[in-house]
Amino acid sequence: MVHPTDARTRAFWQAFLAATPGADPARLTAVFAFDDNPEGAAFCAAAVLDGRKTATSSLDSGPLPRPGDLEIVTEHDGTPRAVIRITRVDRVAFGAVDEAFAVAEGDGSLAAWRETHLRYYGARCAERGEALGPGTMLRRIFFERVWPA
Repeated sequence: MVHPTDARTRAFWQAFLAATPGADPARLTAVFAFDDNPEGAAFCAAAVLDGRKTATSSLDSGPLPRPGDLEIVTEHDGTPRAVIRITRVDRVAFGAVDEAFAVAEGDGSLAAWRETHLRYYGARCAERGEALGPGTMLRRIFFERVWPA
């Protein structure tokens, strides 16, 4: 369980709980911004809000989120924008990501997804002393926006 530490995020979370009878506060597992820059984070948050983004991916490390977990999506500066619920998590090799997943991640096409993620995951792998390749394992995380409705 995560506790929002920022006053804006605490107020946002409390508004979600008040508007969502039966929501389990213990299911909040993350407060985060997609991407590592303000423009990317704003694009992704807007895509979650308008329904274009219903999935994300990450390098396959650390604990896996579980279906039913709740997460707060923020702007790069921490401004909360949406509450999402994890619906499915699986693993796939970088080279096996398909067009449908690229569209669900909000990139519009597999070519755009590969261009963006070659750069992003290439840098993350380099930080870890690894090389990004077709066999690099990713986790695919599917979600639904639950608030604001």
